[in-house]
Amino acid sequence: MKMTPVKGVILRYSDFKEADRMLTILTPNKGKIQVLARGCRRQNSRFLSASELFSYCDYMIFKFRDIYILTGADINDLFFDIRSDLDKFAYGTYILNLAEISANPEEGSYPLFHLLLYSLTMLAYSRMHPEDIANIYQTKLADILGYRPQLEICIYCGKPVKDVEGFSTVDSGIFCSDCYNGRKNGYNINMGTVRAMRYILDTDLDALKNLKFNPKVRDEISFIMAEYLSKHLEKYIRARSFIEKLGL
Repeated sequence: MKMTPVKGVILRYSDFKEADRMLTILTPNKGKIQVLARGCRRQNSRFLSASELFSYCDYMIFKFRDIYILTGADINDLFFDIRSDLDKFAYGTYILNLAEISANPEEGSYPLFHLLLYSLTMLAYSRMHPEDIANIYQTKLADILGYRPQLEICIYCGKPVKDVEGFSTVDSGIFCSDCYNGRKNGYNINMGTVRAMRYILDTDLDALKNLKFNPKVRDEISFIMAEYLSKHLEKYIRARSFIEKLGL
């Protein structure tokens, strides 16, 4: 029986039987994997904390048929501050949902894992607005997945855009007022939002730690990138409805 060490963050879990749990874990080198944690819900289980949502651990696993079995876990961070704050929990869950949809089984991606870990760390320990962190995650995620939106020139005529008219989730970018007539598949967006998105895409994560959005820019990025990713990933992100119900 060959044991394999992996770092990972729990994206989702499903309880079954009396005390077992199936974990969906994102790892940097194996992508998204399914791991069975036997007896982890018992109060005296050594895997109790390591099998919770958001947990970041060094896991020891072995392959059995189509799944992995958990045999060991050393906790790196449990991100308690996310779980104890409703706003942080809502946006943290949204980020986890996006990570799960974006990751492929058994296909490693260090950029996806690094972006997730950065975002959870910022949610838990920084003073940034939770929605701003989620917006950075959404925008960077689109770039990593190969869906970087065109934000410099009009997607229809190719001219530089100084006064933006709208953003098309279908055609992946901004368009000018001259090309707006007859096109009804876009959303209104202001130039300040476009500049903010450009800055996020062109700046390293470490330099975004003190970024602040005004409410209008925050709302526009949040809505447009959620619609954009849903369109390209061809899936609705479940946690988005939770955020909407909370009125965040």
